[in-house]
Amino acid sequence: MAARPILAVHSHAPYREFAPRAEHALQCPPVDCYTGAWYKTSAPRPPQASMTTTPWKPRVLLVDDEPREIELMGLVLERQGLEVALASSPAEAITRLGQENFDAVVTDVVFHGYSDGTRVLEAARKLAPEAIVVLMTGYPAIEGAVSAIKGGALDYLQKPVAPVVLAATIHRALREKRMAQNSLSFGELVDILSELVAQTIERVDPYTAGHGERTRKYCRIMADQVGMDVATRERLELAAIAHDYGKIYLDDLTFLTKDGPLTAEEYKEVQRHPLLGAEKLPRHEQLTDVARYVAEHHEKWDGSGYPHRIAGEDISLSGRILGIVEVFDSLSTKRSYKDVWELPKTRQFFSEQRGLAFDPDLLDIFLDLLEVHGEEWLRAPQRDLERAHKA
Repeated sequence: MAARPILAVHSHAPYREFAPRAEHALQCPPVDCYTGAWYKTSAPRPPQASMTTTPWKPRVLLVDDEPREIELMGLVLERQGLEVALASSPAEAITRLGQENFDAVVTDVVFHGYSDGTRVLEAARKLAPEAIVVLMTGYPAIEGAVSAIKGGALDYLQKPVAPVVLAATIHRALREKRMAQNSLSFGELVDILSELVAQTIERVDPYTAGHGERTRKYCRIMADQVGMDVATRERLELAAIAHDYGKIYLDDLTFLTKDGPLTAEEYKEVQRHPLLGAEKLPRHEQLTDVARYVAEHHEKWDGSGYPHRIAGEDISLSGRILGIVEVFDSLSTKRSYKDVWELPKTRQFFSEQRGLAFDPDLLDIFLDLLEVHGEEWLRAPQRDLERAHKA
């Protein structure tokens, strides 16, 4: 299908911290993002290598009350380019955090039957705010993972943890800290946001496996159809990956996998997620527009959407595209409370919402795409879900 550059990419006024209509803004408390410590700060600069200097290695504090286990893990981490210090108790770890500098802290959660590993997490947030923190446990529970992530942990891993995987996680996270000061490539930003979503919302709600990537794919195709410039298209793709990220910060996560439709109160709560996602994305100049598109993806053409009830071309072109394709993929995904919508039903829904929920010109383009790709796209969510279960 030939590109149809029928829509102009409109310029927009500054988004004013995602609140163009303050009277409609949801009042969300300022909660620190769990990524704050490792996105808003930069890693220590390694010394410049020379003939007489030792190459810089990230310092890792490894905390566990099983001496043999952490000694073996420490040896493997050192072979992976990390400098490792060991602590056999939370008290020892907290003491070392107050006396030494570390780039990463890896700690067990349970010590002698008590969840004292969370004390190490709390201490690291205060004493070593630049350090990334990874929690390990032999007693995994989704509630614990969510609590740890909200509390500032980078990840929450089930023991036994493969040391090479842990080392790769640490190296990746330290690279991500470059976001505070350095320019990252589009590919690096994709990797960072994809990992962020995989570690958070896809853990809480397994039905969303692949949702962000599929939405990204459809957004890219739509962007090409309207003749969008490459830079804007890439920011739209990033927003597609991260558009549901704010759900991890909702007060109640149980309804995300609820067996049945949402109540009025639950629906009101879920309406907070676009703003929360925009606010909690890593603060970086390359993500400013991305955050705007995330905030807008549930706005509607007629102004009846949320969170700000903006309408028409006051919604960015990217936000309008994201709003269409995100709804399509959601309708194409089987949930505990609904089956997959077949294409005739989906087309009828979109046709009824033309000029109401959706930009009519953009919707016409998308419906043309469904004529070509509809059956393939309809089967994609189930394929991704089956693939995720096999992984």
